[in-house]
Amino acid sequence: MILETILALSAVDYDHLARAVSVEAAPNTMDEYCVAASILNRVRSPYFPNNVADVVYAPGQYQGFDFHRPVASTDLVNRLRSEEGKQNLLKAYSIIGDRTDFKGQSMLGYRVASEDPMCDPKGNFYHFHWQA
Repeated sequence: MILETILALSAVDYDHLARAVSVEAAPNTMDEYCVAASILNRVRSPYFPNNVADVVYAPGQYQGFDFHRPVASTDLVNRLRSEEGKQNLLKAYSIIGDRTDFKGQSMLGYRVASEDPMCDPKGNFYHFHWQA
């Protein structure tokens, strides 16, 4: 269950999550928590590595790393780690379910609204790893 995964996260895990969120999510929106939840869904999935660092830094997985230097700001780490942040991660999971992948704004033309939820109009849309 996602709650068990959230509760098992270490300080280092939150740092890795924050780095990915910083280059992939719409800043200061619910999309930050949805990106983090999709990463945690990968950790839980048998199709991906079983820890945050290996998921986040797997080659070719997160395009934001190709264009931006990931920074784990203390503010973002603290927001993700806080009790409110944990509740937002659960809320994000309630929106995206077990989806492990997302596409950004440049791909909105491919979104199927009834199948691909969004957490913020300026953010990503979420889908399953087996969807194109």
